[in-house]
Amino acid sequence: MTQGGRPAAGSGMKILVVDDEPAMVGALGALLGQAGHRIVAAYDGEEALRRFASDAPDLVLLDLAMPGLDGATVCARIREISETPIIIVSGERERQATVELLDAGADDYIRKPFRADELLARVRAVARRATLARNAGAEATAAPTAGHGPDAWELDLKRHEIRWQRVAVPATLTEFRLLAALIDRIGEVVTQDALLAAGWPDVPDPDPLWLKPHLARLREKLVAVGAPIPVAIRGVGYLLETPAG
Repeated sequence: MTQGGRPAAGSGMKILVVDDEPAMVGALGALLGQAGHRIVAAYDGEEALRRFASDAPDLVLLDLAMPGLDGATVCARIREISETPIIIVSGERERQATVELLDAGADDYIRKPFRADELLARVRAVARRATLARNAGAEATAAPTAGHGPDAWELDLKRHEIRWQRVAVPATLTEFRLLAALIDRIGEVVTQDALLAAGWPDVPDPDPLWLKPHLARLREKLVAVGAPIPVAIRGVGYLLETPAG
């Protein structure tokens, strides 16, 4: 079953699996195949970009450490031309590497070794968010007015989904965490430290410089759906104002 010409979240998808270890590609292919998905395989970064261009996958599972172009570079190159969901599947243990990949545009990450059910759950969640994002424009046109107060925001922590007046906000995992923190304290100034802790909960000492680019991309997405945007309070943090009634 498709939506807008692409598979609906939860149905069979075409997934580009990128890993320089054939055994891992085979294992992922078997797992995804049992779940009803079809895979396209690539074994290095250059091949990954070629297959992405030729096969137009619905989702990308991307290894980090590869010969030639590494996963971070491939992720950034794909993100320059497409909003196709990207999940990093990596044995990298450094938290900084994870943050850099999310900065490069990845939607989620999972560390090797992983449980099969966890990987499939993340694939479903990311695909669901992507479907909401693709339909956001249509929803903005068709959705009835849902009010202008704080209740105009809908937050689903389990699914990592945010709506403004019933219109989905297409947010990455980090953007979702930041926006959720702002909505939770709507009308109040949220300090930079609080936002850093919310956006990067697994990083002991996140760099304050990470906030600006993420919030800039988030503001663009909020403007696109007509939602209020966070306002910078110099030297303190950010404020998401209560919408006027």
